[in-house]
Amino acid sequence: MEYRLVHFNCARPLGAFTFENEFVRVFLGILPRIFSDADTFDGLHWHRHGLREPTGKWRDLFEAFPYPVELAAPDVCTMAGWKSIEDMRTFTYSGKTHAPGMRRLQDQLDRTQGPGFVMWWAPRHERFTMEDGWQRLMHLRRFGSSTYAFSLDEPLARPNVA
Repeated sequence: MEYRLVHFNCARPLGAFTFENEFVRVFLGILPRIFSDADTFDGLHWHRHGLREPTGKWRDLFEAFPYPVELAAPDVCTMAGWKSIEDMRTFTYSGKTHAPGMRRLQDQLDRTQGPGFVMWWAPRHERFTMEDGWQRLMHLRRFGSSTYAFSLDEPLARPNVA
């Protein structure tokens, strides 16, 4: 059985989720370049994105607006399937668009809820929803790293194929 690494991450901007918010303007401005780089990165199998409202409702990232002004800012989420942890790290931390863009936004994120990033190894044929990723992140926040949900601080090796 072939395994791939799946990662799920969320970033909740500080302040209102409007175009007046610098995070929203900058983030939405750099996404097309990041997505273009992702689409041509050899170590990435797939990626998808969405917003999770505080109510638990999911929205497509490209249908984010109008966002209800009465709601707190959503979690902006990404899920992706990778060939390896090394490929994920290379794209995330060494890429020409993702790393500088995220560094620019790092001080504009609400980090009060705990880790915003989770990974797990999955058989290549398995499919996951954004809510599946959210539940794995909640598991990591509650129980810490395990084979079900782990962090970059405690990465797990790819499972051995029997």
